[in-house]
Amino acid sequence: MPFMLPTIISNFFSGPATRKYPVVDRVPPERARGHIVFDDNKCVYCGNCARKCPAAAIEVKVKEKMLDFHPDRCIVCEVCVEACPKNAITLESKWRKPFATREVEEHRGKVVEKPPKTETPQKEDAPPPEKSGDS
Repeated sequence: MPFMLPTIISNFFSGPATRKYPVVDRVPPERARGHIVFDDNKCVYCGNCARKCPAAAIEVKVKEKMLDFHPDRCIVCEVCVEACPKNAITLESKWRKPFATREVEEHRGKVVEKPPKTETPQKEDAPPPEKSGDS
């Protein structure tokens, strides 16, 4: 026991070895995998992210321009981030807050309705176009 006495005395006079957690928040490392964030303005709802996601955390409805994200299923593997052709999915280094209920994030795009095609009526009285050249 006397061989520990110098260590005990030095620890008594030195500062704490850990962070004071509630007061001092931990800064995540540079490449920490925190959570996935979607940018609705960049997304074209192609479905690449949903096809590549190994945890089936993303569902894309192309015709409705709607994306459902299930954060409780997400394993933050970053495959969807790499699969997105428009860079609409980013990976934040800050961790997601814990949740008690299963929530689904809904992301909706702007549905652009195409105007119906209207055929221009042709005049029945118009003569057929004339051919130029010799036959």
